[in-house]
Amino acid sequence: MIASLTSRLKNKFFRDAATLQIGSLFNAVGNFASAALLAHFLGAETQGQFYVAVSLYSLLWFLVNQGLLQATVAQVAAANARGQPEKVAAWLAWLLKSNIAFGVVLCAVGFLALPWVATHWLGSSSEVGQWAAWLALSPLLETPRIVACAAMHGTRRMVPFAQTENAQEAMRVFLVVVGALVTNSATGPVVGTLIASLCGSVAALELYRRERKNANSPLPGMRDILAHVRDVPLTLGTALGVKLGIVRNLNALCMEVIPSLLIERFGSTEWVAYLRIAQRLMRVPLMLMQGINRTSVPAFSELAGLKDVDRLRRVYFKTSFLSGLFISAGVLLVMPFLGWILRFAFPSDYVQPVLTTCWILVPGFLVMSFSVANDTFYLITNTLRVAVVISVGAMIPSVIGIAYLAWAYPTTGVAWGLSINMASSSLHIMYAAYYFRRHKRSPDQLAHLDPSVPRIDTEPPAE
Repeated sequence: MIASLTSRLKNKFFRDAATLQIGSLFNAVGNFASAALLAHFLGAETQGQFYVAVSLYSLLWFLVNQGLLQATVAQVAAANARGQPEKVAAWLAWLLKSNIAFGVVLCAVGFLALPWVATHWLGSSSEVGQWAAWLALSPLLETPRIVACAAMHGTRRMVPFAQTENAQEAMRVFLVVVGALVTNSATGPVVGTLIASLCGSVAALELYRRERKNANSPLPGMRDILAHVRDVPLTLGTALGVKLGIVRNLNALCMEVIPSLLIERFGSTEWVAYLRIAQRLMRVPLMLMQGINRTSVPAFSELAGLKDVDRLRRVYFKTSFLSGLFISAGVLLVMPFLGWILRFAFPSDYVQPVLTTCWILVPGFLVMSFSVANDTFYLITNTLRVAVVISVGAMIPSVIGIAYLAWAYPTTGVAWGLSINMASSSLHIMYAAYYFRRHKRSPDQLAHLDPSVPRIDTEPPAE
């Protein structure tokens, strides 16, 4: 057993996944701690208002966001595997430039639209809309951290990458909780979130600078990145980002944003808090997927660069099966003790609503736990168009069903709809099986496996 573990530790994919798993577990614990403390300091109604503000901001973010980060990580990984440092720097410059442009648009739309949406669409207070608008400053404040994380992630510097995210989460939990304690309203958590975004960027730059001092570090200098900002066009990775962004954003909209807003519209603010807490509790084991998922992006990119379809197939199914089995076992082991955990960590009025919601979500979470590598599969095999079709096709009936259940059963209806929606993730695994069967050992089919599409030229485009 020790020999087997030692051999696995020599495997970079395993080491990277283990590093990010630990980091993801830390973040999951932070999410749980902040939810529990906010429940004690604010109560269900005020905590629900904060979650509604976050969901309202997230709605705008997911509608505008174009998958910038995901596209950059894939391109950086491919360029780094081929020993092209200039392309690594150029792609990071594109992320910096596009993220700033995206952040400016988001802020403008947020302050103009979100207060109106909160009062006229949700029937909530204008104050909730103002909180959501202020949260729209987050992408600008987080831009340095986003660029640094993309560089470390794409070049597989997983230890500083995990440290950066853990530092951000620790600061967020502390500042959000302190803000709630000081103001006794959602204003404190909102301000705490913004300050944490700024502090997280400062910490990321320091960790990035420290990592560059290591011998043979593939990370480009900030001057190298800034030198390419004027050269790279904003449209460089837009097509790839839009396709990848649609897949992830539709999932997030159906899972996080729309359900909370529907409960606020048809149910009560308190049940928004109960649902979000239940989702965070269930996400503790699912957060373990992130380590494997994030490691799979650069690892799969390298396999795609080698045109090795057969190995890619084995890694995809092995990753999906083992992660799903591990997470499902964890969920089933914890569920019998969940009531005790809730009574220990939350006020008494939270226990039964949150416990009921968790049990409703369990079937969907078990199915979704096997979907760890789906978006990476679509990205690397250049089949994001199929992912968009499947995601949109599943989203339309899902949103209709969740909306009906929210209207018919204002307390638990949304949870039932979410469980059904999560189970639809199996459609992506079915397509992956079809894809690999179709391309099994077909040398003439390997040309489409190219993680460098769309290509990047470090020279400015011709006039």
